[in-house]
Amino acid sequence: MQMWFNPFSSVRVWLEVRLYSRRGKLIFEHRQPVRSFLANWTKAIYGLSYNVPRDRVVKVVISTGVERDYPNLGYVTDRLFMIRAPAGDVSRGIVFGRGTTAPSIDDYNLESLIPHGTASDQLYYNTSDTAYEIESDRGRLIAYRTATNKSGGDITVSEIGLYYYWKDADGNENSVLILRDVLDTAIVVANTQSIEGRYIIEFLL
Repeated sequence: MQMWFNPFSSVRVWLEVRLYSRRGKLIFEHRQPVRSFLANWTKAIYGLSYNVPRDRVVKVVISTGVERDYPNLGYVTDRLFMIRAPAGDVSRGIVFGRGTTAPSIDDYNLESLIPHGTASDQLYYNTSDTAYEIESDRGRLIAYRTATNKSGGDITVSEIGLYYYWKDADGNENSVLILRDVLDTAIVVANTQSIEGRYIIEFLL
């Protein structure tokens, strides 16, 4: 696969998409540069840099279009920046969609989320997970997820996004979109096939 990066930058970010057969054989693999760090990403990192989880220093826009103060926790056990998700949960982690509109810095939702399920036009979402790697002169943060087509027909995936989740002191459960990319080439996922999305952020020494 071709690598895209600025040779003068210490940060490389890309999106990988893989298509698998029913038996788990790799059919297709694609990599493209990430162009989609949204305003919510910068706001969240800014909020996390403060002293306590109730500072309310910035407002992020959740998936319903409503602004919420961040960070703003009620208890130390509340979720603050949760990306991992169980199977079937599309409120956080990697999600897949049909949208084709170019990303905008103010995006707060996918243009057309493909819902979880096994009915027509649905994908069965497996767990969304994260990983951290160290390799000689670099470290990587990775978010990844697979979804399986059990609908009985073809499903076209043309956008991918990443949400985080937190529960605030007012009892609100919030999903916040921080990355959204439209694929250079849409991928048709046939019945019984699986698609994997991976966001990779690599930091060089």
